[in-house]
Amino acid sequence: MFLAAALLAPGPGKAAIVGDTAVPYSATRVVTVDGREYRGRVFAIPGKQRHDVDINGWKLSLVLDIAGATGVIAAPALHSYVDFPLPPLLAELDRQRLEGHEAGEERIAGLPAVKYRLAYSVSDGSSATGFLWLTHDNILLRVEGRIERPGHRPTTVAMRLEDVQTGPQDDQLFHIGRGLKKVPDEALEMLLNLRLKPRRH
Repeated sequence: MFLAAALLAPGPGKAAIVGDTAVPYSATRVVTVDGREYRGRVFAIPGKQRHDVDINGWKLSLVLDIAGATGVIAAPALHSYVDFPLPPLLAELDRQRLEGHEAGEERIAGLPAVKYRLAYSVSDGSSATGFLWLTHDNILLRVEGRIERPGHRPTTVAMRLEDVQTGPQDDQLFHIGRGLKKVPDEALEMLLNLRLKPRRH
């Protein structure tokens, strides 16, 4: 979930959630989790994102409402969706936490970006270390890191954007389609063989 959403556009006196773009864009998104690669598309506007990806043979759409700190995973082939709160690793990482951790500037996907060292912990005991690359407009272009969560093995993650195109996006992209039925997250996990979040004990 850390990379499903690479996350309020900066406003005066307000911190920006990392990756919540100040400009609309679309791109190809490549995510690697413990060596397994997933390719898909990302569409973003200030405050919202959509990620389309194929996981275990199923086409999924992940829609994030950054301002509301919530998300939806839709599985159109199963006529189903689940909703969830944004994990603290996403919701609690604002740009102020990166100040003083700059590690240079690079061009990523043809865009100028600042490279930051990443080392932080959040309220649920999870932590992340590594590097990330952000544009001035808060587009998260690349991530290389390691995630640790209580009760789970550490996870190595990476993400990069390719073919980034800035410009207006269709507002309908950020709404789930009609005819989908809300189901418990456990039901969709079982059907997809996909863990959406740690189980409660």
